[in-house]
Amino acid sequence: MKVPIELYVEQVKDGVEYKGNIAFAGTKFDYTIVFTVPIPKLDELGPPEGPEEVRRLCPISLTRDENGIELTDEEYGLFFHLLIQFVVDFYNNPQTRDNNQGLLGQPKILESFGASLSIGMSSSGESDFTPETCNMLNQSKFGCALVE
Repeated sequence: MKVPIELYVEQVKDGVEYKGNIAFAGTKFDYTIVFTVPIPKLDELGPPEGPEEVRRLCPISLTRDENGIELTDEEYGLFFHLLIQFVVDFYNNPQTRDNNQGLLGQPKILESFGASLSIGMSSSGESDFTPETCNMLNQSKFGCALVE
C-alpha cells in the first residue's frame, strides 16, 4: 500500500542530537534521536552486533500527542529505516555542513546576543508498506488509520 509520509528534522547539536516529526497519512509523531557515537564516527565502528547495539548507538524516542511510545524491535526497525537515513542525509547535506562551519555553528556567539538559530529539512512523499506494516501502524499505540 502506498502511504503518504512527511518527515522533518531539526539539528539540536551537530552530529549528535536531532529532533523532528514524522507523519503517516496525517498521523503525526514527534521524535528525538541522540546518537551515542557522533554521526561522523559511526563509519569507524564495525557492523553492529545485533539489534541491542543498534538501539544503543541510535536511540529513537517517539511520542504522539506528548505520550511516549515504547517500540518493539520490529517497530524500532521501521522508524530506524525511515528516520536514521533521513537524519544522516541531512547531516551530510553540503548546505548543512556549510551552515555548521559558519555562524550557525557558533551557538555561544549567537546566545551572547540573545539570538538563536536552527537548521532543519523537510521531505514528503510516499512509501510502499506491506499489509503487516500497515497493521502495525494501525495499532492503538500508533493510532494510524491506514486502509487498503
